[in-house]
Amino acid sequence: MTDVRHAGDRHNYKEQVDTTRLTPWGVAIAILVILGSVAFLVLTARVVSYTDDLKVHPPDYCPTGTPPQLKEGFTIPGHTAIIIDTSNEIPEEDMVLAFQKLVTWTRESAPFLQRLTIFGLPESGNNQNIQKYGPWCIPKEGEDADPIYENRVFVEAQFRKFLDTLNIVFHDLVGRTEADQSPIIETMADLVRSSDSLDSIVLVSDMLQHTPLWSHYTMEGDTLSIRSVCDGAAGAGQLKTIYVYYINRGLTEIQALDWPDAWWQRCLGDVSTEMLN
Repeated sequence: MTDVRHAGDRHNYKEQVDTTRLTPWGVAIAILVILGSVAFLVLTARVVSYTDDLKVHPPDYCPTGTPPQLKEGFTIPGHTAIIIDTSNEIPEEDMVLAFQKLVTWTRESAPFLQRLTIFGLPESGNNQNIQKYGPWCIPKEGEDADPIYENRVFVEAQFRKFLDTLNIVFHDLVGRTEADQSPIIETMADLVRSSDSLDSIVLVSDMLQHTPLWSHYTMEGDTLSIRSVCDGAAGAGQLKTIYVYYINRGLTEIQALDWPDAWWQRCLGDVSTEMLN
């Protein structure tokens, strides 16, 4: 008799438990728990994706923003083209000073994580073979690197590689023979056209444009095409600032004491200009 009663009690308890699980409140609680878990997983995945895409990665360490980040105002650094006028020899003193100025600008004025690429002028205005070194997109110094996702030693090494490359390009200009042409504005227009992130240019040059398009030496050129090429570099509003380390060659008849001269002012329009020396 005892075993039968105990068996009956167990059967009744099981029925009570099953009945409790099927009550409306129980179902509602279960649904809320499931929905809460799903929401937590979705939120976690979004946060992980957001922060992961915010980070910068090798080889150039340039960050990319997700649509939510852009919507919230996350600013992606732009691109600076460092154009070194390789069409003329420059004195060693100018080479040293220009290198020092660019190092200072990179360390103190360039936006954090700005993409930097070094370019040399091609041999003519019709030559698209622009010398290119880089790009680099680094926090300038290893101590500025984020310890969570960056290797400070590697970041420092990348910055040193940038400086070494810049130094080598400058040294190659000392003692070189003068090129037949100096396609400054054509090179600028080509770079703006090929990179929609390009927002500034640093030029180390005497700024004496010399191609069939326009020559500061003869003060003549293809007047019908000048506006088109100048607009390609400056007219779209993409290019914000041009910095120039001005190499004064002492050609007083054709080279202005200050830059920009009247021709460059007309060509560049509303683009901001700043001299580094």
